[in-house]
Parts: sequence; C-alpha cells; structure tokens
Amino acid sequence: MLEQRQSRTVEAPAERYVAKAAAHRAAGRFDKARRNLQRALESAPGHAGAHFELGILTSRTEAPGPAVPHFVAALRAEPERPGYWLALALTLLMLNRVGEARALMERFRDRGLLDEESRTTLRSFLDQAFAHGQERYNAGDLTAAEALAELVISLDDTHANATHLAGAIAVGKGRYQQAFDLFSIAIYREPGNAAYFSSLGALLIKTGDHVGAISALEKAIALDPDLAIAHSNLSGVYQRVSHHSAAVTHARRAIALDPDISNAHNNLGCSLKSLGQLSEAIASFDRALVHDPHHVTAHSNRLFAKLYAEDVPPEDYAEDARSFGARFADPLLRKRPFANDRDPDRRLRIGFVSADLCTHAVARFIEPLLRHMDRTRFDLRAYMTQVNEDAVSEHLRTLFDGWHNVAGLDDDEAADLIEAEAIDILVDLSGHSAGHRLLIFARKPAPVQLTWIGHPATTGLRAMDYRLTDADHDRPGLSDTLHTETLWRLPVMAVTYTPAAIVPVRERPPFEDYGFVTFGVMNRFEKIGDGALQTWAEILRALPEARLFMVVADLGTPEIRVQVEARLSKAGLPLERVRLQPRVSNGHFMLYHEVDIALDSFPYNGGTTSCDTLAMGVPLIALRGTQAASCAAAAVLTAAGLPEFVTETREDYVARAVALASDLDHLRAVRSGLRERVFASPLMDHARQARDVGEAFRAMWRRWLDETPSA
Repeated sequence: MLEQRQSRTVEAPAERYVAKAAAHRAAGRFDKARRNLQRALESAPGHAGAHFELGILTSRTEAPGPAVPHFVAALRAEPERPGYWLALALTLLMLNRVGEARALMERFRDRGLLDEESRTTLRSFLDQAFAHGQERYNAGDLTAAEALAELVISLDDTHANATHLAGAIAVGKGRYQQAFDLFSIAIYREPGNAAYFSSLGALLIKTGDHVGAISALEKAIALDPDLAIAHSNLSGVYQRVSHHSAAVTHARRAIALDPDISNAHNNLGCSLKSLGQLSEAIASFDRALVHDPHHVTAHSNRLFAKLYAEDVPPEDYAEDARSFGARFADPLLRKRPFANDRDPDRRLRIGFVSADLCTHAVARFIEPLLRHMDRTRFDLRAYMTQVNEDAVSEHLRTLFDGWHNVAGLDDDEAADLIEAEAIDILVDLSGHSAGHRLLIFARKPAPVQLTWIGHPATTGLRAMDYRLTDADHDRPGLSDTLHTETLWRLPVMAVTYTPAAIVPVRERPPFEDYGFVTFGVMNRFEKIGDGALQTWAEILRALPEARLFMVVADLGTPEIRVQVEARLSKAGLPLERVRLQPRVSNGHFMLYHEVDIALDSFPYNGGTTSCDTLAMGVPLIALRGTQAASCAAAAVLTAAGLPEFVTETREDYVARAVALASDLDHLRAVRSGLRERVFASPLMDHARQARDVGEAFRAMWRRWLDETPSA
C-alpha cells in the first residue's frame, strides 16, 4: 500500500506538468510546453502522457522523425490507450514507413476491438491512410499509393473506397484484369456508387470493350446524372464507335457540369472533327489545353485536325508541331553515349513502336515488309503500345524476332526496355495518331529514330531523326523545311499495299444496270473540305444524269443527317442526286460495287482508301496538293501506273471526271483488268520495297556512325 501511495505522489506532479504543457502547446508557447514536459519526465521518466505530449510537440515544432521514440515510449508504457497506437501509426505514415505502420495497426487490430474507442481509432487510421493514398495517387506516385491502398485493405477488406483506389492504381500500371476485378469488388460493396461504375467504364474503353463501357457509364449516369467524368468518358466511347451525335451531347453535358474537365473538351473536339466541323474541333482542343496545358493527346489531336483543315496553312501546322516538341518532348531528351556495337555491316536490330499492330490499316502496310525483310541482316522487334491484341496481332507476332506489349509501362520504363535491348533503329508507326507513344522517342532510347506510315507530317520532335517517305508523297523542295526530321525519300514508294480482303470485283460497271454513272466518295467525312464538295457539285452540274454516292458515319441519327445534308446543299450539291450511305464495319468492300468512278477527298487525301478503291477495280480521280497528306492519292495512282488520273487544279479535276464519265467505252476499258494492273504494279512489289527500306536503314546506321564519334 505504501509503494502505491508513493507512486501516486510521484505521478501527481507529472500529470500537472503534462496538463500545463498541453495548454502551453495549444496556445503556441512551445518553449514553456517543452520545459514542463522535461520536468514531468524528470519526476516520472516513463510517464506515458508526457512522452505522448512530447511526441506531439516534437512533430509540430521539429519533424515527425524525432517524435517517433516518444510515441513508442508512450505506447510501451500504456498499450491499452488506442490514441497512442494511432499517433505512432500516423507518424510512421508521414515518414512513408508504410510497412511499419501496417504491422503496428495489424497488432492493434489483433488485440481485439472490444470497445468503441478502439473501433473509432481503427476507422480514423483507415480514413487517414486512404486519404494519404488518394493524395499520392493524384500526385502520380502510384507505388506509394498502392502500398497505402494495400495497407487499408489488409486492415479492412470491406473498404470499398480503398478497393476502388487499388483498381485505379492497377489501371495506371497496366494491370487491366486486376483493375477489372477490383472495380467489380468495389461495386459489389457499394452498388449505388456512380463513381465506381464510371471507373469501370473508363477501364473497359481501354480494353476495347465498348459495349461494356457504354453499359457501365450509362449506369453511372443513371445513379448520378450530374457526374461530369461519366459524361466525359461516355462521350469518348461513343466517339470511338462513331456515334458522334451522342458523343457531342455527353461531352457538352460534361462541360456544362464541370468546365475545367479537359478530357471533355478533347472528346468534344474529336467528335466535331469526325463530323467535319474542323474549326470548332480545333477550338475545343484549344480549350482542353487551356484547362490542362500538359494534355498531350489534345495537342496531338489538334495537330491532326489542322492537317484536315483547308484553311490552316502547312506552316501553321509545322509551327504547332514544333511547339508540341518544345513543350512535351525536347526536355526529356537523354544525352549520353550509346553502347551499341558500331560495326557498320552487322545485323541491325530494328524496333517498331505502334498501337496499331492489330486490325488496323497500319498492319496492312507493315505486314508485307516483315515477310520480305532480309532476316540475316535485320532483327525486327515489336513494341505494342495498346493492351488489346487480336488475331492480326497474333499473326504479326510470328513475323517479329521479339514482341513486347508495353501498354503497362510508362514512357521511362518503355525507353529503358528499348535501350536495354540495344535497338539500333527505332521506328514510330503512329506519329500523332491515336495511341502514340512519341514521348518514348523523346527520350532517345536508340541511336537512330524515324517516323513512318502513321502520320503524313512532322512529329515536331528534335529526337526524331528522319521521316521515311518518297518523292511523290513529299516532292523535293516543298515540305522539307516544315519538318524537324530529315526527309528520307525511298526510290519508289514509302509503303506497299496489302488488301484487307479479296472481295470479287463487280463484273459489270454499275452504270450498265442503273442507267447513269455513279461517282463515289469512300473517304472519312473529316477529310472532305468545302472546296471538294463544291468541285463535286460542278461535276454533277456538268453531268445532269450522274449521281454521287457518299459514305458518312452516324447517318442513322437524324440530327447528323440534317447537318450533313445542310453542308452538302450549301456547297451546291443537289441532294436528290446524292445517296448517303452509313459507314459499316462489315461488308465495306461490297459498297464499291455501287461506284463507277471514285472521287478522292481534299485537302486530305485517302491513303488506304485510295489503295482499296483501285484494288476493287474502281478508277479514282485525285487532286495533287503540296504536302504528304494532300499527295497520298497521287502517289498511289502513280505507283499503280495510273498517272492520267492525277490532276493539278480543281478545273482539271472536274474536266477529267466529266470526260471519263462521258466516254463509257473508255470507262469500261479502264475498269477492265484494273485490279490485275494494280496487283502487278510497284504498289504491291513487297520484295522491292523491303530491299529499299533495308538499304535505307543501313544507310541511316552508317550515317550515324560517321556523325557520332565513338565513346
């Protein structure tokens, strides 16, 4: 009994000192608070309250680290106090000692949460740990965010918010199946949470499940009609499936709800571009960049829209591309010597970076090259940048010496992988098209870098050495100064063509059955300038019996048809003689059976479309421009041995079309055997083109050796 009375006698002054210290700390009198705590510990060295209060004071006036020993001492002295566990655990979190914090709170939980104070303490820790994880995620620190999300889930596997956060982190790390599972669990825990469905929809867009994405995002909006991010994401997926009216509606709704949401402005721009409203599209991309100056995709989309726009001069595009390079790419350039073997004649390792190594037009142009390249001289590696791989991907995989899907790697990680594989020449197949990874190239992971096929203009990157082209796409002296790259012209064609499917050519021209000549336009609507529409109107005025057949996306939506018809009518086209056909995903080649003579779009020509048109036995009238985008059809016709259908002026374009339609015997003769002529032309001489590309690669490599001193 005497010993206990002595203990209380010792504790009493310590308690008073601690109380005074707490009051001084609250009032900001930190020196007085510290002196009182020192007296408390002098009278009772192991006093839990004094150590706890000193931990709080130290953390506030110095740093979290020195506070840890005091919180540890308090906890050891009185482990039954939940607040002491919480203080130590949160301090460990502040120090990023997440593993220790997790272990500590697991011990706390395992002691048994028998009272409300203990349960409240655990909830408070989980809330703060989750908030810290969300903060790290928002800052782009996925590794730290993941550790914190896992900490919360380990302590409470029913924590829906942490499960959702873990799913978002998995998306960021490219682990899409794991993300799907985590989002599904979060939705199971909270089926009324609109944000969870919105995140699931965004994930399904990435994985190419557009039907599933639309379903999830519509559910999100049903739960919360004012969820701006869900409207923005739904706009994006509708744009991908060519439901442009719905895409515009949801993008505008998202912007009305949250004007700062840059992706909504970007999605609106994409849909307006697809509808041919290019000035409005560029303005939307501008607004996206105002709200997020680091929005790489919006800047790339703006560049593509400028290529389509007939009122944007090439110099404007080139300046904007250089701006892209200066803002996003040039600061990332790695300056260090390469360790690649400098033998000029050895087998070179060529890397191809693309999101389109799947069912896409790019695959049709790269596949014949892969089949015909001399593999004793070249080792070919693929770096696929989107998660979705299909049957075409599986076929292409067999044609490469190595294949990596880098969709889950960030740009630094992908560049490190490419450099580790000692790639000698790195080839971009995207330019500024969807899914590009130009910022991998910005880091210069290979000695020689070039862009090819995917984008008919400069990338704007200083790190991109060459753009592979030919003298018909890029006539010497016209566009060289509009590139940051050096134009490397192949002797014949920059690419050769492979049909997507061998559909029979129509035996009899359509005019034999219909009694009138049908002109056809298969190009996407955004490629068609008002000047082209006016030119086609002139052709129909000269040929009163002729018809125009056009393929336009989303025509089933009444407001889209009204907009399209209004634009055609304004250009002078007689709507009663224009047949509008909705764009189809299946049976596309059968539409060529409706066309006697094809008319190419301008200012942006058809590339793949021009090849498909000729392969289907339909002659094509084209207007040659001054840049690659406006010279593509002319280059195809020249390679196919049909230069007589290339025109230099709109007047010549009209005259050539009218002359061909007026001489039906000549039209029959041109169509007869056209496919066979194309198939026998340089346009499909894959072996020659592979040799030319191989020689270009070798020459680029030797130039780099000559210009770069050995380390």
